[in-house]
Amino acid sequence: MDLHPQDYDDLTRGQSMVEVWRRSDHAAAVAAELMKLHGGTVPMSELLWAGAEAFLPRQWQAGRAAEPVVAATEVYERWRRLHERRQQRRQQQPEGLS
Repeated sequence: MDLHPQDYDDLTRGQSMVEVWRRSDHAAAVAAELMKLHGGTVPMSELLWAGAEAFLPRQWQAGRAAEPVVAATEVYERWRRLHERRQQRRQQQPEGLS
C-alpha cells in the first residue's frame, strides 16, 4: 500500500486521525459500550473494533460523532449483520470446500 508522505509521518508519530481517536475519551466510551453489547467482559473481536475505526474517527474529528452508546450500537449492528452473512455463506458451502 502506498501512503502519502504526510500520512506515513502521521502514522509513525502516532498522529493519524485513527491514533488520535483511539486515545480519546470517545473511543474509550465506545469500546466500553461495545464490550457490553458483545457480552460484558468478553473481549471484542478485532473485526468489531475495526468497524468502529472505519468511520468513527472521521466523524469524531469533524465534531459529528454520535454519543458513545449510539455509535457503539451502530457499529455492533453492522458487525452482527456481517457476521450473520458469513455464517450463512459457510452453511451454504458444499461439504468438501471449506
